[in-house]
Amino acid sequence: MSEAIRVVKELTSDERQRLFGWGENIFGIEDNEFTWRPKDLHIILDVEGKAASHVGLIEQTVSVAGKPVRVGGVGAVVTAGEMHGRGLAQKALRYAEKVMCEELNVEFGLLFCLDRLKPFYERQHWQLIHDSVEIDQPSGKIISTMNVMVLPCKGQTWPAGAVDLCSLPW
Repeated sequence: MSEAIRVVKELTSDERQRLFGWGENIFGIEDNEFTWRPKDLHIILDVEGKAASHVGLIEQTVSVAGKPVRVGGVGAVVTAGEMHGRGLAQKALRYAEKVMCEELNVEFGLLFCLDRLKPFYERQHWQLIHDSVEIDQPSGKIISTMNVMVLPCKGQTWPAGAVDLCSLPW
């Protein structure tokens, strides 16, 4: 089974369909009715020349207790339906972590996740934020109801204090 990882700025319509069109409510968040920020970069793990797993990335400066912190935002982590259970998301996530920590040179990775996905991200060394996280929405700022997790890029500790994403969630 040949695998290759690539980084692109835009997904093709075929890639979008293959990665995101295989089921209904695949992220389990459609009920939230949040407006989400488009990703700036897309990490795609191809298997046999076809998109099999995806991690979206953005670069953002957030505010933590009033101080700026540069983060690599991770979102839209998904594996095509028939490819589940092969560790592909973990491989794509590891590559995305390398891109954000080494190439984007951010201080932390930051992602939103459901309760059922916390154990997966904890196994990848992501840590839960216990302070409130404020996100932008078209109607104004709101407190996120989702788990927010961070990954230190340089071994540092996430600072304490309320977080303002200064952006739509990703």
